Amino acid sequence: MPLLFFPLYYQLLQAYNPSNYSHSPPVVINTEISSPLPQILGQNTEYSFLPPVGGEGKVVSLALVGDSMIDTLSEDICQNSLHKYFPGTKFNLLKYGYGSTTIESVIKRLTETTTYLDKENPALLSLSPDIIVIESFAYNNFGNSQKGIEKHQKLLQEITDLIKEKSPSSKIVLASTIAPNSISFASGLKNMHFSAFEKIEKTNTIKLYLQNLINFAKKNNLPLADAFSVSLFGENGSSDYIDSVDNLHPSNLGTELFCDILAKSLKDNSLTN
Repeated sequence: MPLLFFPLYYQLLQAYNPSNYSHSPPVVINTEISSPLPQILGQNTEYSFLPPVGGEGKVVSLALVGDSMIDTLSEDICQNSLHKYFPGTKFNLLKYGYGSTTIESVIKRLTETTTYLDKENPALLSLSPDIIVIESFAYNNFGNSQKGIEKHQKLLQEITDLIKEKSPSSKIVLASTIAPNSISFASGLKNMHFSAFEKIEKTNTIKLYLQNLINFAKKNNLPLADAFSVSLFGENGSSDYIDSVDNLHPSNLGTELFCDILAKSLKDNSLTN
C-alpha cells in the first residue's frame, strides 16, 4: 500500500515566520520527549510541582479566557493548584470560557457584556482583573493554512494590545492547553464521527495552533503557561490528561496539570506581586 502524505500539518510547528512560510520546505516537529511525563506532585523534573512558600495575605483576581477547554476546568482543582504555590493568597477566579467559540470572539468578551449558558458576564476589562490568561483556542481554529495561522497571530496581537491599552494594570499570560490524541479524538461526543484520517488531520491542526501561541508568547516576551508540551507523549497527547468520556477535554489530572503549570508560571514571572 502506498504511503499517505498528509497536508502541511507540521510546517509551522517550529518557530513560525510568516515572511518565509511559503518558501520553506516542510519541517516535522520533534515531539519526542526524553523522559517520562512528570507526575503532578511527584518526581523532580523540569516541571516539579513542589509548593513554594510565600504570597501571604493577598487577594488576586485571575481571569481565564478561552473556549470549552477553559469552561470545563474544575474551579476546585484550579484553586488547589494555586494554593500549592500561593498558600496565603486568595484567588478570585473569573471564568470566561465559552464553548465552541474562536479567538475572534475574545475582544467582545473584553469590551462588552456577554452571555454564556444564560449567565451574563460584564465586559472583562471593566473589572480590571489583576491577571488575564488567554488560552490558545486551538481546538476551535481557522484551519490548516498560512492564512489561518496569520489570522490567529493577528488576533493574539490585537487582544494583547487592547489589554495593555485599556487595562494597563492587568498582567497577561498566554496559555496552551493539553495536547489532543489522534487515536481517540472526540470519540465520545455525539454527532461527531471522525474517520481515522480526519482525527489525524484535526489533531495535527490543533497542535499547529497550540505551537503558534507558544511561538507568539516567546517572540513577544509574554509569560507563558505551556501545558501542551508537557502533555505530549511522542506525537500524541497522553490519555491520562484527556477526559475518558468525551476524549476531548481535560480530565481531572489534565486540569491539575494545566492549573499547576499556570500557577508555576505566575510564580516564576512574579505576576502576583
